Amino acid sequence: MVVALSALFISLVSLGVAILHGRTMESMANANARLVSANSWPFLTYSAGIETINGIRTLHMHVLNAGVGPAKIEAAELLWKGVSYRSDQDFLRACCAVDPASVHVDSDLLSNEVLRAGDRIPFLSIKHAEYAAPFVALQRAMRSCDLQLRVCYCSIFDECWQSDLATLSLKPTPVKACQQPKVPFDQGLLKGRS
Repeated sequence: MVVALSALFISLVSLGVAILHGRTMESMANANARLVSANSWPFLTYSAGIETINGIRTLHMHVLNAGVGPAKIEAAELLWKGVSYRSDQDFLRACCAVDPASVHVDSDLLSNEVLRAGDRIPFLSIKHAEYAAPFVALQRAMRSCDLQLRVCYCSIFDECWQSDLATLSLKPTPVKACQQPKVPFDQGLLKGRS
């Protein structure tokens, strides 16, 4: 009887240890998954400012990946006063009354590209010495609350976020998948692509 009770007691203790061990392993697996996700987390933000190089003031607007993992930019939408614009030229006409043919603007932001951690993409850049009036108008617009830059991006594990980068929020909205806007900011290069 003592042997049977001892065997039953040892079995119950072994079962308890196995259950506790299973829960501990599950907790460790969840913590490891969160750690891997955190170590590959992209975070896109907006940067705008003026820098002087060789005496020439240049206004720049960038998208920066301030996270630790690469960001797959799936969709981008540039809005001024609630209206979407497909290209930087259309945006400059609307925000700043600028004739795009008279101004050289650098712009590289497109959807369907990957931005490495710590890298940035200029989406508008203009030099003051060459274009004084457009420079001043864009300088006012770059920090205006009428400017919105909505970008949807994903991590390498296809965790996706939507954010209006111009609001400088630290909390992008998680989404299941990125949707293309009706008027994407694609410089007209991605027309007809899905």
